[in-house]
Amino acid sequence: MAWIFFFISVLALVWLALLVRRRRRDHLEAEQARAMAFLMENGGAGAAADAAPVPVVASPAAAPGGDVAGPARTPMAAKAGPGAGPGASRRPYLDGAPLAAFLRLKAALPGHEIFPRGSLRRAAGLDAIDKDVLLDFVICTPALEPVAVVDLARGPKSVADPVKRDTLQRAGVRYACWRREALPEAAAITAWIEGA
Repeated sequence: MAWIFFFISVLALVWLALLVRRRRRDHLEAEQARAMAFLMENGGAGAAADAAPVPVVASPAAAPGGDVAGPARTPMAAKAGPGAGPGASRRPYLDGAPLAAFLRLKAALPGHEIFPRGSLRRAAGLDAIDKDVLLDFVICTPALEPVAVVDLARGPKSVADPVKRDTLQRAGVRYACWRREALPEAAAITAWIEGA
């Protein structure tokens, strides 16, 4: 009789673990869907960025003597004073090197949608990998089909993440890891996306 109680207890624990895992996944997917909807609703801001010239954002770059050339500067009104407007106290969604990369991608790929801080499970397919991983930029067609992913290197000796690279390669999505201080030119980005 004790083995029946033990068996039922084990089944209940397994069921509970699966339920918690599924709810976490559903919560994460709902959060990502809200983020994507927010980005799609504010797509008009991207059109203004396409029309304007891409500002140069200085990021820390190693000088010949190994010294840092200077602090990162953003051209946006991220450092506006408290009296600059209703949203002046909030930090911008992107700044520094991520902002420079986003503007470079938007300028190089006007016919594509660029999503900052994307999801590996969404870019490669929900069944491609169990654990979700953050991607710096997901590049999609106008029909929102992922075609490429760009990550920014976290340090001078960072290399491309093999898990991301392999998962995306199996899904037919290109992957690149760029150094923050050496972003490629717009023509090189266009050629990379077109497969030239």
